[in-house]
Amino acid sequence: MSAHRLYAPVVLGTLAAGGLAFAGTGRTWAHSSVIADGLSTQKVSVTGADAHPLASALALVVIASALAIPAASNRVRQAVGILTVVVSLVAIWMIVLGGDALNEAMTSAVKASPAFTGSNLPDDVHQTAWRLVAIAAFVLAAGLGMLTARFGRTWPTMGARYDPPPVRPSSRVAHEDADMWKALDEGRDPTQ
Repeated sequence: MSAHRLYAPVVLGTLAAGGLAFAGTGRTWAHSSVIADGLSTQKVSVTGADAHPLASALALVVIASALAIPAASNRVRQAVGILTVVVSLVAIWMIVLGGDALNEAMTSAVKASPAFTGSNLPDDVHQTAWRLVAIAAFVLAAGLGMLTARFGRTWPTMGARYDPPPVRPSSRVAHEDADMWKALDEGRDPTQ
């Protein structure tokens, strides 16, 4: 596959990976039930954002990076690709090696539950697949970021028609302050 054919799949893939990572961090990663004698059983759940608040923000950076690729110049695309790789690797590291954060978030959620009596921590905590989905999305984003860093310089740019018009120096002589105020009083624009 040529480098030009990678452009659309990489941009759309990076956008999808960032969206999936954001969705994955917003879903329930762990849940349990707090059981107390004489009280109703309370279901407690923890999302990825509860355990790793920065992971959701990093997913938004991946989304922003995907949106920046089409608008960026060739050199900036390489930096966007590198940024995507770094952000994704930080998120993966945080989620994979920050295992205690999920347990701490679950313990905090249990202690905030109305059924918590001080000694009835749940024995079984069930983890969902959303944690793995978030990790896989960040791995995909890192790979696509590498492709952007490697091939982004060869991809087509938006073109000059999207550039702002050139600024032309004004040929008019600057007006005196009094003339400007007079023009304003008469309802005219003194800058034209």
